[in-house]
Parts: sequence; C-alpha cells; structure tokens
Amino acid sequence: MTQSPLLVRVLAEADAPAFRDLRLAGIAEHPEYFGAPYAEEEAAGLPLFEKRIRGGLPGDAMFGVFRGARMVGIAGMFRAASGTMRHRGTLWGVYVDPAERGEETAERLIRAVIAHARRHVDVLTGLVTVTNPRARAFYVRLGFGFSGIERKILKVGGRHFDQEILVMDFTGEAP
Repeated sequence: MTQSPLLVRVLAEADAPAFRDLRLAGIAEHPEYFGAPYAEEEAAGLPLFEKRIRGGLPGDAMFGVFRGARMVGIAGMFRAASGTMRHRGTLWGVYVDPAERGEETAERLIRAVIAHARRHVDVLTGLVTVTNPRARAFYVRLGFGFSGIERKILKVGGRHFDQEILVMDFTGEAP
C-alpha cells in the first residue's frame, strides 16, 4: 500500500486542535526539548494555539506537514518584537510524529520554514538540546551553524539541560 503524499503548508486557525495535539505529544515524549511544561500547554487551551498560528508580526508563521488529512509534523518561525532585533527570526516548536521520522517529512518541513524565513528576516536562529545529537546533525546538514551554548536553559524533573544555538545567516556577510 502506498502512503499519501506529504503536504507542507502554513497553518490556519482551524488547524489549532491538531497543532495542539501534536505539540502536546512532543512535550510528553521529550519534555527536555521544549520550553514549556506539558501541564501549562495543556491548561492553556485552544486560544493559545490559535494565537500562535496567527502570530504577532508580519512574517510569523506556523507550518504543518500533513500526510493526507493527518498533521504529522509542526515547526514555526517568529520574529523578535524589538525594533532593533526584528531582522531575526526564531525557529521553534519543531516536532515530527515518530512514525514519520527517518523519512523526508522533517526535511521538507524545515526547508519550508527556511524558505519562508529567507523572505522575512536576515538571520534564523533556534535551539537544539545538547542531548539530541540526531537533531544537531540534521540542522547542520540543512545549513545551520552554531554560535554558542545556552547553559541550563531548561529544567525538567530537577535536571538541567543545555541547548546549542543554531544560526542561519541569509545576508551572505562574513561573520
């Protein structure tokens, strides 16, 4: 049996329930990779997810990757609110259903976010937990570099986690 084709698109507010369910699944599976505890995200309800989909600034976007009608991956980009930092976007909320890992799903999703970011910001940043070498290798393969480490940025179950800072510069300027 052949699988349905993948479709990557910007989410609409009607996608909020599926977005919420997939994000909660990600946090439940790997709380050390996300900047919000499961209980807080669950308690916030659909309005939080609708707001994230709407974004706050031009260029903010939440993407979903769908296999048929089922959302199987999410990733977003938001711009910094400060006027002197609006040239920067942040990659956030990346999660792909375990059944889709090792396929083209994550790559198509992140490449869509990168293409979107390239049209809206000069630099795309993000974070990857240092205990996730597979994700690190994936981002490097897609063209991200690293500019440092945020020490003890997350604390889950009494344990601290460091995250590496991802950077993709669209300006072509030397560092």
